[in-house]
Amino acid sequence: MIRKLAAFRFTPFRGSCVDNPSSCTYFKDKKRGEKVRKAEFGFTLIEILIIVALIAIIAGLSYPSLKGTVRRAALNRSQDAVFSALEYARIKAMETGNDWVVIFSPSDSSYTVFSDNGITSPGPDGVLFTDDDIITPSYRNNGTLDGSAIGETSTQRKYWLDKGVYYGSSPDVDKLACSNQSGTPPSDGISFDNNRARFNLWGILRGNDGAVYLTEGKNTRAVSVRAATGRIKACLWRGTIWQ
Repeated sequence: MIRKLAAFRFTPFRGSCVDNPSSCTYFKDKKRGEKVRKAEFGFTLIEILIIVALIAIIAGLSYPSLKGTVRRAALNRSQDAVFSALEYARIKAMETGNDWVVIFSPSDSSYTVFSDNGITSPGPDGVLFTDDDIITPSYRNNGTLDGSAIGETSTQRKYWLDKGVYYGSSPDVDKLACSNQSGTPPSDGISFDNNRARFNLWGILRGNDGAVYLTEGKNTRAVSVRAATGRIKACLWRGTIWQ
């Protein structure tokens, strides 16, 4: 073992790459005058800090725009959902032959859809929505969700507006929804009689024309219904007119 160690001869790195770079394999493929990079891969700490700082600046500048986009998207979704609920109630009223109602609740930014059928018992066959259902006339088509009318509560569906969206309008709105007739929207954002839209078997709205105004604080959208025809329309407030 001692002999082997004595025979071992260490060749220092200095002589192979530092003192004589041409003898090092790393330099063999380099052309004369070509600069050698200090590191083949990675970033320095300063470079990383600069990149992080740039990302932070860009994010700070784009945040207000992104926030506004998210709020407008929520407003659009809420308008689409309310429109669909009204259209659904209208179609179901024509299909079933009894009123369907959409009740709007400003207190919790919700709306409820149900069949105003007045059915209080499924009848002898024990199955709801068949010919032998028992109907209480005072409950039927009265515009109210009667708790004892099982045929009404079984069709009840409650929905909420998107987060940040509520019933109301921005201060600059001075025309009625989707008609551009002069007028001030109601303070609670709902102009339907008793805050409910009632469609009869002809798909016509009971009562007067009505509308729902939706806002996220800056922009305003609306959904209106013509009583005479039952036509449902969605529109956007453009600052001076509805479109």
